[in-house]
Amino acid sequence: MTIVVALMLLVLLTIAAVAMSRNSLREIASSGFSRQGAMARNVADSGLEWSIHWMDLQNGALAPSNSAALKLTQLKATLLLDSTKAGTAWDVQSTEPASPSQYTPNATNLPLAALTLTAAGSATQATSLGLTYMGKLPVAGMSQGAGTGAFTPAAGGTALQAPDLWAVRADAQVTQGAVTFTHAKELWVSTPVR
Repeated sequence: MTIVVALMLLVLLTIAAVAMSRNSLREIASSGFSRQGAMARNVADSGLEWSIHWMDLQNGALAPSNSAALKLTQLKATLLLDSTKAGTAWDVQSTEPASPSQYTPNATNLPLAALTLTAAGSATQATSLGLTYMGKLPVAGMSQGAGTGAFTPAAGGTALQAPDLWAVRADAQVTQGAVTFTHAKELWVSTPVR
């Protein structure tokens, strides 16, 4: 009788162990997906931070030649000079910033040109960036019109103009094996006048 009870207990413990191991495998897969999802969010944040850094006038002047940073600063200058391009998202990775291509992100196949990172044995991370010139940012609490110290967004000296308003969109993609995670973020930023 003791052997039968011991065998039944052994079978019950084996079934419980198998069930727990299946549950732990499911938890491991779930935490891996959460990690890659968080990585995609971080890559999108990094793309936005990178854009903010190079959109600053002082940093933009230091952009290396033939780099994505130089393309961003040239695209920014092009959009400031041509008001017909305002309100449309333009691809930061365009080959010709003077005549940029419209930004149309494809969540499953981002352009992975300049902002791609791959470490051996890890996920491929990529960011695609779009830049939209939104016009001048109205500043509250200032008068508009002619006169000394007046706030005139479209005219007047540089000191009297409103800052420029931009929308930057970062579409991030993290791929490891057959699984791809995408995350998109948009940020509105104002820059000093040119």
